[in-house]
Amino acid sequence: MPGSGPTRTLLLYAQDHKGLGHITRTLTIARHVLAAYPSAVAYVATESPITRDFVLPERCDYVKLPTRQGAPRPRPGAGDAADDARFRRLRAQLLREVALGLAPDLVLVDHEPLGHKGEFRDGLCALKERSPDTKFVFGLRDIMDDIGRIRAQWQELGVYDALEHVYDGIAVYGQPDLFDVADAYAIPQSVRPKLHYCGYVVRDVPTVDPADVRRRYGLPEQGPLLAASVGSGSDGYPVLDAACAALERLRPAFPDLVAVLVTGPFMPARERTLLEARATPACRVVPQADTLELMAAADAVLGMGGYNSVIEALAAARPLVIVPRATHKVEQQIRAETLAAQGLAQWVHPRDLHGDGAQLAAALEWALRRDRAAHARLVREIIPAFDGASRLTAYLARWLGGD
Repeated sequence: MPGSGPTRTLLLYAQDHKGLGHITRTLTIARHVLAAYPSAVAYVATESPITRDFVLPERCDYVKLPTRQGAPRPRPGAGDAADDARFRRLRAQLLREVALGLAPDLVLVDHEPLGHKGEFRDGLCALKERSPDTKFVFGLRDIMDDIGRIRAQWQELGVYDALEHVYDGIAVYGQPDLFDVADAYAIPQSVRPKLHYCGYVVRDVPTVDPADVRRRYGLPEQGPLLAASVGSGSDGYPVLDAACAALERLRPAFPDLVAVLVTGPFMPARERTLLEARATPACRVVPQADTLELMAAADAVLGMGGYNSVIEALAAARPLVIVPRATHKVEQQIRAETLAAQGLAQWVHPRDLHGDGAQLAAALEWALRRDRAAHARLVREIIPAFDGASRLTAYLARWLGGD
């Protein structure tokens, strides 16, 4: 086990703006590494408004990268592009100065190998040149987006060259039998020895008393409980709106069904107010919650297809219904399809939320009627452990040292 040896400095980059997934995963990793190395310190560089929603572990600080503020122009145009480019340059300059100033022992970059739209490229390359002892690890979430799109982006940005010449290791947050990143993203043969599958990174599932959780949310003690969460909530209103309709449709079959709907911190106030107006004693609407605790107390889970939300539901071994995010990116749909093919979830396309809610209600009924013990056994057969953060910490020991 690593001990209290020489001080180690870690710099972790988390690409997040309106989401919470990357920063949640990064802080989970930071907690594990700092616990294993009592003399280490960590710094997190991110756009995420981290102080609003997170508690930093001890010996961890953060660098807030600026996000362009102000209402968007009525018609996006050259002015918006110029402002975005200006802020990217500013973030790139800050990242470069932070990296060189800290001269960390190890840099762990989450999701985007060169930072968002390449904003960390100059900083990484300058640090590589000036600090030859620094080690660089890329933390790769297994499913990123359409395979062809990722390959093209990586080619354009020079990612393949960085994987070859900048990075010492590539930690994959997944398992190869569910999604093989080497073939999917055409990682060169010369780079593949750097790949290390750590498994899924998630917080430890808490031990909960379901009755206590229900009391805190003012819910009846009896009846199946549905936990519905949409991550940060910035685009989650249609899912929770449809969930309200589906709950009413399910009421004849499940007269004592109760639910907690978590809007997330970034859901627009108007949309949150609309949902709160539909709340009932059997359907609570809250802005934030410990979603993993709530899932552990629930009988079924409804969520979007983000990495953290899905892995939390799987770690809690709860039957899951996924409504993937409706954008040009297909990452969440790929994840939903992958898990549905294994029998671990059902999914509903966002376009099918409209109308009478029959498809979402049918999927939720599947989750509510699923045998919990049988589902838990299936989860463990396919994903034996959810100890990715611990396995990543052990992987990093080759560069951070240890006994």
